Amino acid sequence: MVEEKLASLGYRLLQRNNLERRLWIKGENKVRVVHSSEFKRYVRILWREEWKDYYAIIYDYSRAKGPTCIIPVSVLYNSPFVKEKRKTSQYANSGHWWSQRFPKDHKFRQLVLSYKDRWDLL
Repeated sequence: MVEEKLASLGYRLLQRNNLERRLWIKGENKVRVVHSSEFKRYVRILWREEWKDYYAIIYDYSRAKGPTCIIPVSVLYNSPFVKEKRKTSQYANSGHWWSQRFPKDHKFRQLVLSYKDRWDLL
């Protein structure tokens, strides 16, 4: 379980606004956990502008028998997909957050999944 692993690494739960999004902290490092049950043909990836200064985002797809991906925020927000989305009026109109389902061949999905089980980053 993601929460048990974070606790074992010395992180503590700072905020719990619902079951889908949780904020953990260790020193200066803030880590957001996002749980999703969409992992098969499509993978749901969500981010919010307010997370841009965090250390990492953990995408937990275990509910759908998928992996746990620990991606540094700097990698996510510097990806071409996120950079372009952040410039759009749709992003601004959404309240500066984005959630989308990505098919298997999408480069952004492949980027997130390339950080599968990267607990060493924390």
